[in-house]
Amino acid sequence: MTAKRFPLFAWGVFGYSMLVILWGYFLRISESGDGCGTDWPLCHGAVVPAAAEFPTWVEFIHRASSGLVLLLVLAMAIWAFRGFQRGHAVRKAAGAALLLTITESLFGAVLVVFGWVASDVSTARVLIRPFHVTNTFLLMAALVLTAWWATRRTIRVPALRGRELRLVGPALAGVLALAWTGAWTGLATTAFPAETLREGMGQYLDPEHILIHLRMSHPVLAVGVVILVGKLALETHRRFEDSTLRTLSLGVGALAAVQLVSGPVTVLMMNPVWARLLHLFLADLLWMGLVLLGASLLSEARSEARPGVRSPAQQGATVPLPGVVSEGG
Repeated sequence: MTAKRFPLFAWGVFGYSMLVILWGYFLRISESGDGCGTDWPLCHGAVVPAAAEFPTWVEFIHRASSGLVLLLVLAMAIWAFRGFQRGHAVRKAAGAALLLTITESLFGAVLVVFGWVASDVSTARVLIRPFHVTNTFLLMAALVLTAWWATRRTIRVPALRGRELRLVGPALAGVLALAWTGAWTGLATTAFPAETLREGMGQYLDPEHILIHLRMSHPVLAVGVVILVGKLALETHRRFEDSTLRTLSLGVGALAAVQLVSGPVTVLMMNPVWARLLHLFLADLLWMGLVLLGASLLSEARSEARPGVRSPAQQGATVPLPGVVSEGG
């Protein structure tokens, strides 16, 4: 394997990991998290369940596919450490992806062993949700940055300071907080389903669980976050001429607007599984778009601050891969 082929492999690992994450969403929405009981890593005491029901197969497929993610990310990290010099941005991102993949697996094990799955609405599960979501989002960020920086030939991780960080930081924090409330909202929707819109609205009049209260915060927070993201997108589009930054800013702005609409539409349709999955997928795209926009903004700002230093976008595709160990090394 050569370093020149690394970006393609990294994008493949990222794409497959996203499919597994989406299957994890389906696992939760379909209340199949207890499909293998409280056994881990075995499923009902077996490596491969026999004559299993639907929830068991959903859970088993998720575990098996997640195990493959761990192996792929491990291979990617080894390749990055062998193919790129010490301190390289790709090395750091791949290393972070491996660490976060391990912690993601541990979160899954903890949820299963303690029974914080399916329709469980214990206080412990409510409290652990933001930590699990944060790990998942950081994992997605590490995976996409590994592929992005390898493709863009970025040598150093951008410094987390300056005007750009003050612009990007609140938007990233807002989307992450929105993911927390979204996780609580999804759990409430699954645990306390409503047959009609009137019944769903009635739950707010006499909330039977803290999740109903937490669900109220999601749409309110969404409006504020969309304003933050919109401000970031407009400011980026106004200040920079770089085509990549402009494309990312437009994409992020559009995704934020679509999300603001897709949430209420999903509720009006009484939360069908496909609509909930689409809403979650769009949330992931928004997060990753913001991560790439933020990383690109910070890299561009660093290049502007150092006269004579060109950004990866300005260098073009003909520049040799900097910091890459020669083939066979």
